[in-house]
Amino acid sequence: MMTWLRDFSELSPEQKKIVRMPLPGRCLVTGPPGSGKTQTLVHRAAYLIKNQKISPERIRLFVLNDILETMLRQEMKRIDLPEKIVVLFDRWCRSFFLRHVSNDLPRIYVNGRIDDEKTRLGVLETLRRKKDLRGCISYALVDDGEDLNPEAMEILHLAAENITVTTALHQKSCKKTSSDSLADAALNLCKKNALLSRDFRSSIAIARLASFFIENTNGREEYLSQARNDQKEFPSSLFYMAPSEEKELDQLSRYIQLRQVKEENIGILLPTNGLVHRLTKELEERGILLEKAIPMDAQNVIHTPYDFRNNTPKITTYHFAKGLSFDSVLMPFLTAKTLSDIPVDQRLRQLFIGMVRASRWIYLSTVRGEECEEIQLLKSAEKEGHLTIFR
Repeated sequence: MMTWLRDFSELSPEQKKIVRMPLPGRCLVTGPPGSGKTQTLVHRAAYLIKNQKISPERIRLFVLNDILETMLRQEMKRIDLPEKIVVLFDRWCRSFFLRHVSNDLPRIYVNGRIDDEKTRLGVLETLRRKKDLRGCISYALVDDGEDLNPEAMEILHLAAENITVTTALHQKSCKKTSSDSLADAALNLCKKNALLSRDFRSSIAIARLASFFIENTNGREEYLSQARNDQKEFPSSLFYMAPSEEKELDQLSRYIQLRQVKEENIGILLPTNGLVHRLTKELEERGILLEKAIPMDAQNVIHTPYDFRNNTPKITTYHFAKGLSFDSVLMPFLTAKTLSDIPVDQRLRQLFIGMVRASRWIYLSTVRGEECEEIQLLKSAEKEGHLTIFR
């Protein structure tokens, strides 16, 4: 059975130090994608329960998407920890809102979905007014803090007595707040700081390729300075410029099968849920079975079951892949049309997030004449020897 979680003995000295931080305390942990931040939080939860004898009822590990929540809950079962420790931040806010604010959650008028932004504001206003509700969580462990706005940070500040927040600014998946406002909110929340830099998931070759999608030159250099200088040799990442979509699908099928022969953990990443459904059908017709790792729909029905403990290739979006890890990542359909749903100022970040999910190998593809403008970055990467382009 596959397992994402490493044994405590395999963690780096930096990670072990954070896991064993003295109690009580508030700490901000920063590190590049793949430096083991989520792993560290899971082991921190286990340490609090098994070594410090803290009741699981007093601990919450907050994540920001359904897919990561599912994966971590599966890992919790494997190591005999209560899976309810892991919870989607907005799911916790909804529960708090129903208990202490109103029996009716705010809804978006157009589609009837729960309005998580208004729910958060209701929680925050209640915590500000009712001091007796503060500190309702003893130990909050927060993943992907870079995607929480200052209001969410204040909720954590008021609701939790002890907090550990992890953040990677180059992995920020939305741009609702500036990096400065995020940093200010995080620093106000946490009194201690820790840095993870030596335990990198991605090979140096993948880190170099992904770095082309970091807009800021200083940020790119900082990211690469933290990449591990491993000596392992992995095959060159590939970019296929297909003469047609049919040929693109044929080649994609071939490379999925080749990675399956190697018994690798495979992730197929796309810009939208619609493309996830479409490509799953196309590949099934070619004899390749996938598991769609996508969140519940409006009726709270999971589209298909998925299990991160098996070797069946997973297909999801760039956004919902955040926090996941695969041996090989395949990112097809890099066309102007398919990326049009992602705002221009977010495309580089989304593509970067997708690439750094890989530890060994990346495969990208598009159709000639329909490619997105970001293809120019891949051509620059080829010139520097970090990618092989074929037609």
